[in-house]
Amino acid sequence: MVRYINGKDRPTEINVRVSTGDGSTRTFTCTQGMTVDKVLVTENGVLQRPTVDYTISGTTLTIGTAPEIGVQVIIRELPI
Repeated sequence: MVRYINGKDRPTEINVRVSTGDGSTRTFTCTQGMTVDKVLVTENGVLQRPTVDYTISGTTLTIGTAPEIGVQVIIRELPI
């Protein structure tokens, strides 16, 4: 998906990663350089709170409580 941000002439992309919870996995991969301020995480469409519900260290995004089996986890990396 291409978006124009802040009126700039260059398109920027939002990287989207989709996973499904298995009841035990708490860690997910994100792009190097991402921070909680640059990522939106949802579980079955419910927006998660940065630093409260998830943290990021390096390329690892860690969710506080493992998403239950079948829960769709979407990680959107914003081009900020």
